[in-house]
Amino acid sequence: MKIFCFGLGYTAKFLRNELSFPLSHFSGTHTSEGDLLFNGKSPLKNVTSILRDVTHLLISTPPNSEQIDPVLYHHKADIENMPNLKWIGYLSATSVYGDHGGAWVDETSKTLPTNKRGVLRLRAEEQWFAIDRPINIFRLGGIYGPIRNQIEVVKNGLAKRIIKKDQVFSRIHITDICSALKISMENPLSHKIYNLVDDKPAAPKDVLDFLCEKLALKIIKGIDIDDPAVTPALRSFYQDNKRVKNNLAKSELDWQLKFPSYKEGYLDILAKLDESQL
Repeated sequence: MKIFCFGLGYTAKFLRNELSFPLSHFSGTHTSEGDLLFNGKSPLKNVTSILRDVTHLLISTPPNSEQIDPVLYHHKADIENMPNLKWIGYLSATSVYGDHGGAWVDETSKTLPTNKRGVLRLRAEEQWFAIDRPINIFRLGGIYGPIRNQIEVVKNGLAKRIIKKDQVFSRIHITDICSALKISMENPLSHKIYNLVDDKPAAPKDVLDFLCEKLALKIIKGIDIDDPAVTPALRSFYQDNKRVKNNLAKSELDWQLKFPSYKEGYLDILAKLDESQL
């Protein structure tokens, strides 16, 4: 297995560590420096030789208004002509579902994105699904894990406890994302869509309250979503309300969650922090 990633960000780097692959078998692009520079403005140099021996291609670059998917914009023909390609994984987001009033959604539900990010994600999905290569789309919930979590903002008193009746979000720990990707890579299928989320959607305020309890801090004072102090950008984050199902990934990939809810996930993160950090 030789993996190449367009967009060597948080998820891709964590996956590389989880797989314990040598750098020669897992490489990827950066947006600002290095030999593998790809920021979407111009093609990746030497792409034919770079992709020649690649068997698994992970795409974690965000879409944009001009190109929709920058990788396909510059390298669609290169990818279609990869001689050893067995698997493509495109990391999308559950924002493609839009607002369902708190109802449960699965991979067959209507995609009704309400913001620009969701619309672009959906259009990028459509572009990837149209290519005649073994594509798999993973719709990720809100990602959290080591380094990328709310512990520091809670400790520093910067967290905002927004109150919106019946609002929930679906999340996913980075470890569980990587385990699903690993299973899919080892058992390549084609033209599949999977939701990668945990079992228990929860309100953002519940997560903050849980962290305050575990860090022995006072519960953060709540701010109503309609309060003028809530910025339009922050308010838009609460625009969509849905509960995302993960049944298909569990059944088809035999995927088992290590962290079925934010509670198990954050307890693990807290347990691994040094006492000095707490």
